[in-house]
Amino acid sequence: MSKKRTSATPWLTALLLCGACGTLQAQTADSAPNSDAPPEDTTMAETPPSPGEHISGTVGFDYASHFISYGGDVWGAGDEFYGTQSTTFGYVDLGVDLPNGFALTLGAWSDINNNAENSIGGNIQEIDVYGGLTYTTGAVTLGAVYQQWYYGGDTERVLDLSVGLDDSGFWGDSGFALNPSFVSHIRVNGQESQDDGAAFVGSVEPGVTLSDDETLPLSLAFPASIGFMTDDFQGGDGGFGYASIGATLGIGLDFIPVGYGDWSVAVNTTYYHTEEDVIPGNPEEDFVTGTVGIAMAF
Repeated sequence: MSKKRTSATPWLTALLLCGACGTLQAQTADSAPNSDAPPEDTTMAETPPSPGEHISGTVGFDYASHFISYGGDVWGAGDEFYGTQSTTFGYVDLGVDLPNGFALTLGAWSDINNNAENSIGGNIQEIDVYGGLTYTTGAVTLGAVYQQWYYGGDTERVLDLSVGLDDSGFWGDSGFALNPSFVSHIRVNGQESQDDGAAFVGSVEPGVTLSDDETLPLSLAFPASIGFMTDDFQGGDGGFGYASIGATLGIGLDFIPVGYGDWSVAVNTTYYHTEEDVIPGNPEEDFVTGTVGIAMAF
């Protein structure tokens, strides 16, 4: 199985964003450094960085109707919307700003449910750990993340290579951006029953601000993606595997004091169309998923 979170993937968010700013937001972030900053006055003493200034993180939980893994319906929920195969994801993601546009990202993710009798422990069906490096230059962020996924009594090893573009500056002062990204998801060492291979996913996520309320700001994003696979990556042919389009409502919980972190809630629904010849294990070729998540960024 190859993993793709049904909401914003925490490591990918960090991969594309944390190299550009010290605070990783749960919903939006600037993915390019501020190149318009005035020159530093060298006649004045440089202000020392405050503790933790270059470290950011996010902790969260998602309650999802489906576990979608690069178009694959992992638990076979099919056309059930929050039916018997729904699941919960828990995650923690950390980012560390480094000099010269580099940043580290590392974290862990878990799939928690009672959908299978055999588990890692209790209702924990899977634990993924990852670490990687990003480099941001101008509006472009490049990244490489190595991951190990523990599930089903075995381990799957993955390398993701990505490129993301902060295109907000191309649209003037409109506040609009497509936020395009591309990921090469390479299975370098699969489980015993898996073939090595790769998935290639292009994504955009335009969004708008609905409200700048000081206590409950609202935003709306429209994530869309298209994925292609090599032969046998999902147990079928190579080629077009899936396409998806969705909507995510972001709600900032800004009434919570700043000292307790930056809290937010996200509600997402996504439509998937999958190709049976490429992903033969899905019970349905077309289905709709839902995710409700809460996160705290610091």
